[in-house]
Amino acid sequence: MFADTITDLQNQKNQKEKEIDNIEDELAYVMLQMDELEISMAEKNDEIQTATEQLKKVQVKLDAQYADMKLRIKYMYEDQTTSLSEVLLSSANMSEVLNKAEYVQQVYSYDRSKLDEISATAKEASDIKTKLENDMKELEDMDAELHDKQASLYTTIEDLKKERDDIATKLTTAQQRSARALASSYYMSYATTANNDSEVANGIINLAYSFLGTPYASGGSSPSGFDCSGFTSYLFRQYGINLSRSSSAQAYGGQAVSLSDIQPGDVVCYPGHVGIYIGGGQIIHASVPGDVVKIASMNIMTITAVRRYW
Repeated sequence: MFADTITDLQNQKNQKEKEIDNIEDELAYVMLQMDELEISMAEKNDEIQTATEQLKKVQVKLDAQYADMKLRIKYMYEDQTTSLSEVLLSSANMSEVLNKAEYVQQVYSYDRSKLDEISATAKEASDIKTKLENDMKELEDMDAELHDKQASLYTTIEDLKKERDDIATKLTTAQQRSARALASSYYMSYATTANNDSEVANGIINLAYSFLGTPYASGGSSPSGFDCSGFTSYLFRQYGINLSRSSSAQAYGGQAVSLSDIQPGDVVCYPGHVGIYIGGGQIIHASVPGDVVKIASMNIMTITAVRRYW
């Protein structure tokens, strides 16, 4: 009876852990999206500032052109000392009057065409600015949605952890009452000690480099496709070192290492994610769905642990 209870509770606990892992993977993906969106918003803001400055310059040119046109028309029709009627009467003949009238019309037409040209440029700049502002609004809406989703995922994770902890408490009680100890727990990695063999660490890193560009595959743990924990467990398995098949579990196996003592070959752990440290503040990891195995900064997310298995 106790054995059945323990098995049932262990299965419930494992299920909650899987749910937490899945939500944390989703959260990690959302956080990466937020980071990319932040960069896009900064770039879009720069474009808006450039368009605004361009619009200001065009408007200044338009105002100056308009003022010049008014001034020319004023002096064509209203001489300081001679009235328009005197100008016309002083013409030798009708041909001269028509020539003067045609000249006035040509000047007006030229000014008008220039004003139309600058006005069209101003409208184009204004339309570009409006489109950029609309694009920015869409990015801001997306950012708000991602923040809401992030908050929701955090809440879900906390609720799942409470349920998991409650199950864990019941499991511990059942174990004590049955006077039995489980051979291993969900959080226990097969490899619990490290030999600090740098040759193994170098081999693991070189092997990791050989898989750059391999597509991400949910649940994948082979060269045809990896997820984050599948990638790390595969690399170590080639050197006879067994890691648990969960990113959360890998954060509890091997030997704990401080960030100040981190070395190439160590496993860097995040909420729902893991990668292999390669030095220089970088990791190789199976990133997110739709992406590939690649090199990234070790600071892509909050680091929760560094574990040494080699």
